[in-house]
Amino acid sequence: MKDSLHAVILKVSYEKTGDTSAIEILGKSMLDWLALSLGDTPYQTTAFSADVELPLLVRPFINPDSEYTAVLYSDTPLMTKKTILDAVCALRDSGRNLLKMTRGFLFKTEYLARAEKLYATEVFYFDEEDFITAFNFKQISMISDILRGRILNYHMERGVQIEDTASAFIGPDVRIGTGTVIGPNTIIKGTSVIKNNVKLLAGSTIENSIIEEGAHINASQIYKSYIGENTRVGPWAYIRPETVVGPNCRIGDFVELKASIIGKGCKISHLAYVGDAELGENCNVGCGAVFVNYDGKNKFKTKAGDNVFIGSNANLIAPLLIENNAFIAAGSTINKNIPANNLAIARERQTNKPDWKKPN
Repeated sequence: MKDSLHAVILKVSYEKTGDTSAIEILGKSMLDWLALSLGDTPYQTTAFSADVELPLLVRPFINPDSEYTAVLYSDTPLMTKKTILDAVCALRDSGRNLLKMTRGFLFKTEYLARAEKLYATEVFYFDEEDFITAFNFKQISMISDILRGRILNYHMERGVQIEDTASAFIGPDVRIGTGTVIGPNTIIKGTSVIKNNVKLLAGSTIENSIIEEGAHINASQIYKSYIGENTRVGPWAYIRPETVVGPNCRIGDFVELKASIIGKGCKISHLAYVGDAELGENCNVGCGAVFVNYDGKNKFKTKAGDNVFIGSNANLIAPLLIENNAFIAAGSTINKNIPANNLAIARERQTNKPDWKKPN
């Protein structure tokens, strides 16, 4: 197919939809979807014109070294490689110069180079789903559903359990390993890679991220990040871009991570913000802790060693260096570096007022 076939794609426009080649479905343009069906086959594009005979329209774009030339239309993004290969075989076996499909043509290139116009010819029928035409937005919606179903079927045939195919969304460039379970209302987009035996529970969104084997993601959002083996995230965690979470970590509910490196075995269980930080192994970040990384103009970084304990409601004002085995007392506001094996307490001395009464 690579050496014997060349393709010309005609970009079709309609009054209501405009240029169909540019319309995006599931993150890819219709032209990109059609190009996928060609594999490594080279192709060129030109605008479709009903006022010019088809052979004359495509002749400037043919490759005389290719035995066959396919003429396809940008409004048929469901076209598959199998149908194109079947058409090549049918034309070769028929002994004809031209094969007309439901939407599109296949020519012997030497014939196309000299033909002036098309004459009536019978239509060869293949998988007719491939030829559903995007001439209005209702058709485009139908095409979108079919493409989404093809993607889901592809993954299910390869050992991925999708609990609700009506609500799951998986992008065309996503890779998913076997044994993975995808819950309802889960969205996986971009170039995300989901390894084996991952559980993506209901309501999760993964975009351009890597999720390692055995991880559990529960109703959380992860963007341009890495989640290590057997790490549990969520529910309702927000992992922002450029974050790396190591193996066997626990990132709990309403935790937000941003541009941070979280070492092996760390626990950030709930209601914390960790931004522009680097944590060593086996650290604990308490409830409500905040890594204060922004002074209104610049961002600063906090770096913590191994086995660091950060108490609840602590504020860490970057830039900071917290060395191994340091312990930060709950409620402290820390703005100085902490040496190894130190306990840091930074809060005002408690005062109790006797016989106090609530103001009227």
